[in-house]
Amino acid sequence: MKLIELLLSPIAFSIGFLAPLLAQVMLAMNTQLSTPVAYGTGLAISISLGIVAQSRGSWLWVKDHESDHE
Repeated sequence: MKLIELLLSPIAFSIGFLAPLLAQVMLAMNTQLSTPVAYGTGLAISISLGIVAQSRGSWLWVKDHESDHE
């Protein structure tokens, strides 16, 4: 069960999906970045977003505040 939780964590999602997506977008936009630099930049951006999502418990910036109303 821990393996499934690890594979579905925000960090794993950011590394496995967001990093290549961001790199391909940067390369498709004809930026002057080489391929390794584009992937490194995509990885840095996606890991930072994944860490924020992991700490917040949500990918969305809006969080449910039902516990505050009680």
